[in-house]
Amino acid sequence: MSWVETIPAFVTAVVLVFGPGLLWGSVLGLRRLALVAVAGPFSITAMVVAAELGGLTGLPWAWPTLLLVTVIVAVALWWLRRLMRNRLHRQHTAASAPAPWPTVAITWAVSAVPLAGYMFWIIGSPDNIAQSHDNIFHLNALRYIADTSNASSLTLGYLGTTDQGVFYPAGWHAVVSLVMTTASLPVAAAINVTNIVLITGIWSTGCLFLVSRITGERMMPLLVAAVLSTAFSSFPYLLLEFGVVYPFMLSIAILPTALGLVIQLLRIGLPGTISTEGNILLLVGLVPGMALAHPATVMGLLALATPMVLAAAHRVSRSGTSRDKTKAGLGTVAYLVVLGVLWALLRPARSSSENWDNMGNALLALWEVLVHAPLYRPIGILATVLTIVGAAVVLNVRKHRWVLGIYLVAAVIFVVGNWKEAPLIRWLVAGIWYNDFFRISAMLPVAGILIASLGGVALAGTARSFFRAWLARKEKKQPVWFRPAATAVLTIVALAVAPLFAAQRSIQEAAFKYRFTDDSYLLTEDELALIKRLPEQVPADAVVVGNPMTGASLSYSYTGIQTLLPSGTTSPAVNGKLILQKLDEMTTDPAVCEAVRQTGVEFVLDFGTSSVHPGETSMLPGLRDLGAENGFELVDSEGDAALYRITGCS
Repeated sequence: MSWVETIPAFVTAVVLVFGPGLLWGSVLGLRRLALVAVAGPFSITAMVVAAELGGLTGLPWAWPTLLLVTVIVAVALWWLRRLMRNRLHRQHTAASAPAPWPTVAITWAVSAVPLAGYMFWIIGSPDNIAQSHDNIFHLNALRYIADTSNASSLTLGYLGTTDQGVFYPAGWHAVVSLVMTTASLPVAAAINVTNIVLITGIWSTGCLFLVSRITGERMMPLLVAAVLSTAFSSFPYLLLEFGVVYPFMLSIAILPTALGLVIQLLRIGLPGTISTEGNILLLVGLVPGMALAHPATVMGLLALATPMVLAAAHRVSRSGTSRDKTKAGLGTVAYLVVLGVLWALLRPARSSSENWDNMGNALLALWEVLVHAPLYRPIGILATVLTIVGAAVVLNVRKHRWVLGIYLVAAVIFVVGNWKEAPLIRWLVAGIWYNDFFRISAMLPVAGILIASLGGVALAGTARSFFRAWLARKEKKQPVWFRPAATAVLTIVALAVAPLFAAQRSIQEAAFKYRFTDDSYLLTEDELALIKRLPEQVPADAVVVGNPMTGASLSYSYTGIQTLLPSGTTSPAVNGKLILQKLDEMTTDPAVCEAVRQTGVEFVLDFGTSSVHPGETSMLPGLRDLGAENGFELVDSEGDAALYRITGCS
């Protein structure tokens, strides 16, 4: 499949990812940048609500269900706005005037076009997949949703291999599966098309929206924000290949818009045009989508918002009335108490972080957050320079110092998440993210773009003042064409510098993970070729067993033929466990054949012992000896990959 062939799918994805939110935002009276920034997150909420409604009522997961929810909520929002008699908005000032559409479009393109280019290069072909462990689940989950027409988070876990559904946040899967079925795309192409739309749409507009809450919607600050949205190594490039944690990627993409709304709500940025009630409503509309993309990011939002809450309380304590001070104090205490309780309770089991127990280097992590080079990357030149300038400006003018607090919170979580020598403190601080400092690093760009943007705006202002002074000394007038030309040149230079070193390394490493080769980690070229021939050899109603860690269970995502173990390394069912442990003993143990008959397993897909984790091997005991003497018949092969029919239970 070529990228040209995916153009209709891109159009479909844009309509689905932005259509519901644009309608809701328009009903609420949002305009221009605020409208497009909130539209994506609102649409994700529309999708997760529609998916849960479908799961509860039996409505199939398809675009009509999404349309139904979109219209119902739009009518409710229209009624609510009339009921509140337009109290959602206030008159805007010159500083808070919305940017005209050309400014929004140009600055969005400065962010989105380079990001799209990097992602096209990373992915290579629409048919490529991220050769990473978690993609086993993601690809099979998308096939499962398409087969069952059910994208509910309440049932997605274990992909139907248990009698009862198991919770798994399905926001990202709901989005991609809807694009996949609506546009009739293969699973891999659906993932790649949708991810490009999510990043260039939700992330790009969210960064513009966040920065503009304190700089205004002027061309220069928006251009600075646009350039910086491409400059950080740990988002979006890292999450395109690490894990691969696509659901977390979606939730982080929503985070800038959420933080921008918090700034508006607390009134610590520029004077806003949206009332307190309006901002609360916007946050309420955004959080469900973020939570069902990945709940940990909701806790990240609360953590990053803490410096803002304290700053708002401090502002009231200096200039507010006694009543306002009391309300602000009680509200701040209540917020901190709720945050502490949630922080203690909303975390996975301690055992979920065991694989990170011996990993991390806190001292190195401390250096990495100072130079925007997390996870052993080289220094991020542009982001580091602008952060230093921004910090100096903030400390000098004593305004918006809370932006330093936001980055400090993210940095502390990242550094402590690397602190393996203090396991208890590490778990208390970073346990929400499984102590996974790779995931935590994805919050650093969101936390850092504000301070770096202030630095960029300050440098641009200084350069402009210097040039004006030079013209005054020369008694010359600035040519009318000079300002737009200089802005264009500076933007192009900044975009060229932005990815150097740190982001450049992440882009290269991500691209390496998206290539099918003779020894690619998850599926090799031979293994993929054999999987694509399965429908010629395996009946549609048969079940295939294979070791997921070798990529064998991806036969389900590519062909729709059921596999005993669509994800994980153990079966939740008794018969499944027996087959995985003792299948090659079927000729001597009657219980094995009974388990084979009850599960419908007829074939074995053998991809050897090379694990998806580089340098490791994986072997399921029951799939060790696949010879004819143990009841197996070779049916097909491609290189070292082989398909066997089970004959020992005939």
